[in-house]
Amino acid sequence: MPGRKPIQTAWIGFVLPALTVNYFGQGALVLSRPEALENTFFLLYPDWALVPMVILATVATIVASQAVITGAFSVTRQAIQLGLLPRFGIMHTSESMAGQIYLPRVNWIMLIAVLLMVVVFKNSSNLASAYGVAISAQMVIESLIAFFVIWRMWGWKLWQ
Repeated sequence: MPGRKPIQTAWIGFVLPALTVNYFGQGALVLSRPEALENTFFLLYPDWALVPMVILATVATIVASQAVITGAFSVTRQAIQLGLLPRFGIMHTSESMAGQIYLPRVNWIMLIAVLLMVVVFKNSSNLASAYGVAISAQMVIESLIAFFVIWRMWGWKLWQ
């Protein structure tokens, strides 16, 4: 039953309320105890709930990393099909689902990139700072792309 409707239902019915409660809870914790800013997620829960939350956070991390890997494979495949990247070996891992692919070379590139980041940044606070810079750079790039689409493709004048 894959499709748009189940994803929308899961997002609106479960993910969005859970994220909202989590973020409001973290905000309330920081407002009431500013020293909790160092580690809001783990300080939010009582001692008895810490192990289940660590397990939940680990599972969420595994799912998110799998989504990143799958996205990298899909984007690389599309870039190859558009002629933007050289041909890489693509292995289809499912006979029934065309989108289930594995690109060994991309997998190795991601492994090397992650290992380099661990060596270069040395600790999680440095990596968090780099993540913030990367997100800011990504927003600038997207804004520039939107600007050029509005200006060149839609024909809007710069002074409007």
